[in-house]
Amino acid sequence: MKTGDLVRFRKEEFPRKRPSDCGIWTWKLGILLEYHTWEKIATILSDGKIMRIHASEVQKAGKKDIERFKVS
Repeated sequence: MKTGDLVRFRKEEFPRKRPSDCGIWTWKLGILLEYHTWEKIATILSDGKIMRIHASEVQKAGKKDIERFKVS
């Protein structure tokens, strides 16, 4: 992943109240601002907010992702 790439990432919409609960996750799109392999943290711009998300929750977006998340 390089700076400026379109990425999809998982975000927990409804956080767990207890460790035994299961959170609800959704996929979102954003632009990768910064990623260093030794930190394993991606800085992403999405919905006008800058977020730092663990690299295991981030993937490079493809053509189908762009079509799926298009706003009509």
